[in-house]
Amino acid sequence: MGIQPIDLSVIYSQMDNVSKFNASQNQLVQAANQHGRDKVASENLEKSKTVQNAARDEAQSGNVKNNLEGGSSSGYSSGGRKRKASGEEEPEDSPQDEISDPGLGQLIDIIG
Repeated sequence: MGIQPIDLSVIYSQMDNVSKFNASQNQLVQAANQHGRDKVASENLEKSKTVQNAARDEAQSGNVKNNLEGGSSSGYSSGGRKRKASGEEEPEDSPQDEISDPGLGQLIDIIG
């Protein structure tokens, strides 16, 4: 049994439909990849802006650190203890304030 011309025209039209479908799928994949690259590039741009803002804030916070070291109007040092008016230092044998967690050691994570 031989191949009829009608069969060949059907096969060619089906091959055309399959090739168009494959081309559209390839275009969708390329568009998705490009969108992903654009998204990553915009995220990197936002991260670089954040780093620049943090560096600018770091420079401004240096002024606050200098004010604390040089003496401030509140009377507190950078350690949080009140300075003595006469400039004396605290004796080393004085008890220091300790903060402890009452729930320390009560919860044990056995999951991982």
